[in-house]
Amino acid sequence: MLVRQIDRDNRINKKDRRKRFIGAICVLAAAAGILTAGVKAAAAELPRPVPSPARTQERAPQRVRTARQYIIAQDGTGDFATIQEGVDNASNGDTLIIYPGIYNEAVQVIGKELNITGISRDLCILQYDTISYRTAPLTVAAGRISNLTLYGRSSGAGQVVLTEEEIAKINSELVGDSWDRQKNYRGYAVHIDSDFLYGRTVSFENCRIISENNHAAGIGTRGKSAVRFENCELVSMGGGSCIFMHDPITEEMSGEASLTVKDCTMASYLCPYVMTFQSYLPEYNSFALTFQNTRVSAVEYAYDGSYIPMNVNTFFDVDTLAALEKAGGLRLAGLSSSAPELVHRMTTEDMITYVEELEKALATGNAASVVTIDLPEGITRIGYIEDGQDIEDAIVPSGLLKHQVIAIYNRSNQPGNGWCGLDNAYLTPDSYGNTLVEMNAVTVPSTADGVQTLYSSDPADGR
Repeated sequence: MLVRQIDRDNRINKKDRRKRFIGAICVLAAAAGILTAGVKAAAAELPRPVPSPARTQERAPQRVRTARQYIIAQDGTGDFATIQEGVDNASNGDTLIIYPGIYNEAVQVIGKELNITGISRDLCILQYDTISYRTAPLTVAAGRISNLTLYGRSSGAGQVVLTEEEIAKINSELVGDSWDRQKNYRGYAVHIDSDFLYGRTVSFENCRIISENNHAAGIGTRGKSAVRFENCELVSMGGGSCIFMHDPITEEMSGEASLTVKDCTMASYLCPYVMTFQSYLPEYNSFALTFQNTRVSAVEYAYDGSYIPMNVNTFFDVDTLAALEKAGGLRLAGLSSSAPELVHRMTTEDMITYVEELEKALATGNAASVVTIDLPEGITRIGYIEDGQDIEDAIVPSGLLKHQVIAIYNRSNQPGNGWCGLDNAYLTPDSYGNTLVEMNAVTVPSTADGVQTLYSSDPADGR
C-alpha cells in the first residue's frame, strides 16, 4: 500500500524527514508511472485500421408506440429488481426509473436508446469490479443517463481466466481488436463504443462517474454522433484519465463526432492526464470539442517517469504555464482560466496528507468518500523542492519530456494541425469559462468597465 511506505513517526529527525519526503515523491510518481503503463502500451500498439465492413442495414421504419416507464427497485416493489432486467425488457424510447440502492451490475445497453434516470445521484449507485476491460458498470451506445453514480471499483484481483470457447466468442464480436490485447486493460466506469452510436446521441446529466482503474469514461466515437456530459463529476482515482476518446477504425462508421462537456468537474487524483484523445483515421473523422464552465483539478509530477514520450500535445506544458503565470503574462498571452491560481505546488506536509487520504478513500470503496479528497481547482505540482528546503537526492525533472495534463496520440506519432496537436479535432467557438486554458476558445472575453475577466495573473485585479 502507498502509505505504508511513508514513515509515520512524527518525531523524526531532519535526516529521516528527508527520506520520508523523497519516499513519498517516489511512491506517487512511480504509482502514476506504473498505472499509465497501460496507456503507453495502448499508444504503442494501436489497432490497425481495417477494411470497411458492409454497411449495416438501414434502420427500418418503426410503428409508433407509446413509450413506457419501468421502476427498478431492489426490494421487489418495482417492475424489475435489477437494471439489466429493465434494459432487457425495455424498447426504444422507454424510461427506467432507478430507486435508491447499490446495484452491483455490469449493465449493457446495446442496440437500444433508453432513458435511465435515478431518483438521486447520491443514493442510486451502479457499481462493478472493473477487473476486466469488458466489465464496465455501464456499457451504453445511445440514450440519456441521469441522476446516477457510476462507480468502477478495483478489487485488486488478477485478470479473469477465460476458456478457449469464451475467447473465440469475444474475438468474433470485435472489429480490429482482440481479446489478447484487451486482456491487458481494466474496465472503464462508463464505456461507449458501438456502431449503434452512429448518427445518435448519448448524454449524461447530473451523474457522478468514478473509476479506480482505467479511464472514467472511455469513448469510441462514430460518425454523426454526439456525446454530452452536463452537470457531471468525472473522477479518476487510478491510472486512467477522466475522459478517453478515440475515433472509429473503419471508414464505414466514420464522420464528424462531437463531445460537449458543460458545467462539469473533472478530477484526476493520481494519473497525470485529465483527458486523453487518440486519432486512428484522421482522413475520415473529425472531433468537434466544446467545453463550457468546466472545473478541472489535475496533478503534475516532478518525476518524468509519469509521462509518456508518445504524447504529441503541442500546447504549453505546465512549466511554461507556471512561468507565464508567475511573470503575470497569461493575460498578455491571451489565455484565461476560471481558477484563482492556475498552477500551484503541494507542500511536503500536504503531499503526505494527500497520499494518506487517497489510500483511505480507495480502501473504503465509498463513492461519497472518494470525492471529498481535497484537490484544488487548477494544476497541482507534486514532488518539487520547496523554497529554502535543503533536500539531498531530490527528484527533479530531466527536461526530456513535456509535462502535460492532456494526452494526445496520433496514428503517425507526430503532432497534427488540430487542437493541441491532434490530427482531427477542433475547439468550437462556444468553449469558454474553463479551468484549463487550452479548453477556452474565448480566452479573455470582453467585459464591462470595472468587471473582472475570468482570469488574470495581474495582481492588480485583486485576486
